[in-house]
Amino acid sequence: MKSVPLRNPRHEAFVLAYTEGLPAYAAYLRAGYKCSVRTAAVESSKLLKKPDIQDRRRQLLEELAETLIVSKESLWVEYEAARALAIKQGQAAAAISATAAKARLFGLEAPKDVNIKLNATFNQMTDDELRFEVASMINEARAIKGLAPLELSTRKTEP
Repeated sequence: MKSVPLRNPRHEAFVLAYTEGLPAYAAYLRAGYKCSVRTAAVESSKLLKKPDIQDRRRQLLEELAETLIVSKESLWVEYEAARALAIKQGQAAAAISATAAKARLFGLEAPKDVNIKLNATFNQMTDDELRFEVASMINEARAIKGLAPLELSTRKTEP
């Protein structure tokens, strides 16, 4: 439904200020009413009881709620727009950051808490030791993802 402002400009200003979070008396004063704070408190209370004021406030709050709904899809759109702008401006690092953020959003990023400890440097390992270390790393990564370990051959097969 299209937003329709109230006919009375002061009433509209009051509802807008009140919806923004001001106390009713302050919204009343901001709307342009010239009176004491005590009078503003009484008159603003009366205004809040009027059906057209209540309807307009509800309408404004519904519009605000629509803009505040955040979903994976809305975040994806924002990240994609940022990535496209970064690419257009030749900012590779920013584009990569946006892509990484999209991956995290959908759980596609590799876990950061993988702790790989090698017992020796690669060039000091035998082929069998290297196969064993690689197999161990694969299964550790699978465990972090919640997957069952694979039966990986760690022995060199002779041709």
